[in-house]
Amino acid sequence: MAKDASLELKQLIQRGFDHHEHGREHDALSDWETAHKLDARDAQAKRLVEFARKRAAEVEAGQHMPASRRDTVESPIPQFLAALTERKSDKVTVPSENEAKAQKGSADAAAPADSWHGGGADSAERRLESTSRSDIATAPDTLEDLPVHAEDVRASATELVGECRTALGENRAGPAALAAELALQLAERAPPPGVDDVVDPSRALFERAFRAFMGNPHSCPIRAIPTETLADHGLDERAAFLMSRMDGMTSLADLIDSSGLKHFDAVRVVAALRRAKAIDILPPLQ
Repeated sequence: MAKDASLELKQLIQRGFDHHEHGREHDALSDWETAHKLDARDAQAKRLVEFARKRAAEVEAGQHMPASRRDTVESPIPQFLAALTERKSDKVTVPSENEAKAQKGSADAAAPADSWHGGGADSAERRLESTSRSDIATAPDTLEDLPVHAEDVRASATELVGECRTALGENRAGPAALAAELALQLAERAPPPGVDDVVDPSRALFERAFRAFMGNPHSCPIRAIPTETLADHGLDERAAFLMSRMDGMTSLADLIDSSGLKHFDAVRVVAALRRAKAIDILPPLQ
């Protein structure tokens, strides 16, 4: 391929990435199709066209929704923490799916709670699906703001570890990773004496859950939202750094290995990015 054509191909691919992360899917597909026509043998251009066409079909069929404020790593946490103040039984509680749906009509309504036991991360994941923007904006977000009993925090941490183990054993990677994230954030926010002795021994389990949810380590992530909006999704500078290194050619494994972050932290952040729909995953480059 001539030098000028090669440069144009790279520019088209990069411009397509910019369109994609800003939600301009048709423009991204157009640029990637043009790149593919320039060089039908280019594996990256071919892979991007296939991805964009599949995504367009998913959007058309209503099978894919773009990222929104509620799709965050943080959004289940305020409701979960608030549920720790419910004392209707000896069990720690979170709102049920039906109650969450009823609450959507009125963000100010007080939500009752069903048992957390038996609901686990599945209940939290359904809560994530139905959380409104106003819920996130108004709910207390630290344990220090809530009259939480230490025994409830410990019971919740133990329950989440168990739910993570059970979900992972049943190949439910999403609920397993969410339970792991909830347990870690609970430990990070718990008042003294804390629950590190419950959560820390399970870090290897949590990493397996995050890796399972992350998917094929040889797949290549690309940005699905602009990095400047990451803070709105409850994500920090570590996420922004990892996203800045996503070029559609670097695999998840290589991204994690070269990040300079601790492996556990990098895998946790990648899982958070995927949960927040901040990234899309391309198949391994053949």
